[in-house]
Amino acid sequence: MRALTLLRWLHKVPELSGAAELVRADLAFVSGHWREPSYDIWEEEKGQHYYTLCVTAAALDAGAAWETDRRTAHVFNTESQEIRRVLDSFWAPEKMYYRSRTLASGQPSTKELDIAVLLAAIHSDPEGGSAAHSVRDARVHATLDRLEALFAKAYPINRNRRGAAMGRYDGDVYYSGGAYYFSTLGAAELCYRAAPGAPDRAGWLQRGDAFLRTVREFTPPGGELSEQFDQATGVQASAKHLAWSYAALISCVTARRQAMQH
Repeated sequence: MRALTLLRWLHKVPELSGAAELVRADLAFVSGHWREPSYDIWEEEKGQHYYTLCVTAAALDAGAAWETDRRTAHVFNTESQEIRRVLDSFWAPEKMYYRSRTLASGQPSTKELDIAVLLAAIHSDPEGGSAAHSVRDARVHATLDRLEALFAKAYPINRNRRGAAMGRYDGDVYYSGGAYYFSTLGAAELCYRAAPGAPDRAGWLQRGDAFLRTVREFTPPGGELSEQFDQATGVQASAKHLAWSYAALISCVTARRQAMQH
């Protein structure tokens, strides 16, 4: 994620001091170690994770396009292509979603259906090229459908609601185990990013707006955003003023503005 962020900065500010050395160090590390098991973005289970692999492939792609050494760029390209083949194996056709993980233990996980898959699509943010594992991927859209159905049924605040408040995964027990601002905003952002060029552009925009209205409903008048809002009462819970919640709002609104221009 650091390499991917810096590469986006370097695209606009090529002379960013010290960034090139750091990017090369990060890309060399992930290129050589991505096959090893790691922990998921929630820091809970060790294995191979869709999110981690997705953003790693995006960083290597961006690094290959930026790198001036042709041999190094070729290595980055080769590794990225291999990661994408592994990502293809995360699709579970019988369940109609991308699995979020395969555990190092070989045991099945109860957290396979996880909002992290949607976050992977918006955080890797590939523009153009293949639709696979991007905001334009029909399988990512199917995963969104399954997640929305899961939380629409699980959370009392979602009763008769269009644009469900979204959590992380089924059976979450962290604090209230309820809805997260960054999850609900992430679902909205995915819809906005999927809209440009889509046959059902208006439908995607309306779906994104439904998620955004839910966030507005459970945001206090002062605009404070914590980590969670309770799935039964809507009261904010967990970390106060979570930076990720605010960042998710900014990127979501930015995506909406861009979608409205197309």
